[in-house]
Amino acid sequence: MAAARARVCNERAGRHPAAGRVRPGGAAVFSGGRHAGLRAASAPTRDRCGQVALLPSAASTRQPADRGEEAGQCREARRVRRAARGSPVVLAELAGSAALGGGERYLEVLFEGLDRARYEPVLICPEAGPFVRAMRDRGIPTSVVRLAPLINPSALVRLASLLSRHKVGVLQTHGARSNFYGAVAGRLAGVPVIIATVHNALGDYEVNSLRRRVYAAALRRALRLVDRVVCVSEALRQDTQQSLGVPSERVVTIYNGLDPSRFGRGGDTRAIRDELGIGDGPMLLAVGRLTEQKGHRYLLEALPALLREWPGLRCVIVGEGELRVELLALAAGLGVGHACIFTGARSDIPDLLRVADLVVLPSVSEGFPFTLLEALAASKPVLASRIEGVTELIRDGQTGSLVPPRAPAILAEAARALLRNPDRARALGAAGERLVRERFTADAMVSQTMAVFESSWQGKAPRVEDRVYGSA
Repeated sequence: MAAARARVCNERAGRHPAAGRVRPGGAAVFSGGRHAGLRAASAPTRDRCGQVALLPSAASTRQPADRGEEAGQCREARRVRRAARGSPVVLAELAGSAALGGGERYLEVLFEGLDRARYEPVLICPEAGPFVRAMRDRGIPTSVVRLAPLINPSALVRLASLLSRHKVGVLQTHGARSNFYGAVAGRLAGVPVIIATVHNALGDYEVNSLRRRVYAAALRRALRLVDRVVCVSEALRQDTQQSLGVPSERVVTIYNGLDPSRFGRGGDTRAIRDELGIGDGPMLLAVGRLTEQKGHRYLLEALPALLREWPGLRCVIVGEGELRVELLALAAGLGVGHACIFTGARSDIPDLLRVADLVVLPSVSEGFPFTLLEALAASKPVLASRIEGVTELIRDGQTGSLVPPRAPAILAEAARALLRNPDRARALGAAGERLVRERFTADAMVSQTMAVFESSWQGKAPRVEDRVYGSA
């Protein structure tokens, strides 16, 4: 790691020391209200960049190594002064993947609502993929730094060098891999504020038990380097505190949100049905990556019972993933292949939702799924697994219908009940739409996230009673 530190140092003009977290008492604070600039109080100091520990103890991450250093040599202080002059703070978002999943949907919402007078966004993806192309098309400066699944020193150096070149003031990371790499590389690069974001529990990742233990140990150490940990559900917040040992005062729950106006009713539903080759029978819609976590096999196993009552029923499955071939084979083996339409990834989810009669999420685990938020915003009835994360959004019999995971017979019966009673299904959809408009908007998500950025600059955590944003 000494070589890694030296290489990062050599890219820094004048060999300025790497700065750690801006601390209370020497903090950069927002003054003059929500839209004011940053001002530096007494500038923090740090050891020379070659002395930054890669994975220090919790205590060592809290104290500067050398308080005698000149404040003008600190990269953090220079970035704070840049913000104080009215320049936007460079906000780097380190994505969890380059696929089109919930974490990437989160970033789309954040970029759309971000105050560009205060933050200049850049995106970093750990591999090439459709999300890279989509964000570049939207004008977001996007770089690719390949991050290996296991700890890779050269990847850390590349990421730290990129963060240093961008003069990043706030780094927000997403998912276990990026949370680890971002925490370590961010400190090597002297990023003043680092926010880790948890979208799924570590146990949800499809790796063997040995690798999961290695990941957990690395994350426990790395998360000591970050200023805040944002979790997208209360269940994830509790899991992060218990399994990764993050103190409660540094963890905050901010629920995902979206713009409900994008999911209005009406439109040409006939055109979508014609494109998909489906008639006038009921349409089930499932949106999600084709992985074990999403539980598509249980939906397929529920279809024979439904097709006996509605021969014209069609199940539209949107998403890509490693199980595509296996799921196609399963559908054929169950005799329901003719009723299943695998579309791959699509960007017109609002249009598909207008056509759907029922949205199904048969997952075995979730964080806080955008799929359900979008379905509710479109006033569609939802049928989902009764699992953590989902139960914070869906109340059984009030805003949707919940069934046990991995239970295709019960799933089929619940779907049958909703399809037989369209008035009941519409009532559930309407209640869900009201819930999203009241509590889970993009404005709420973005403003709460920026408040965490600000409180981290100030060096003080949100009050305990405010740790769950958007709660009833």
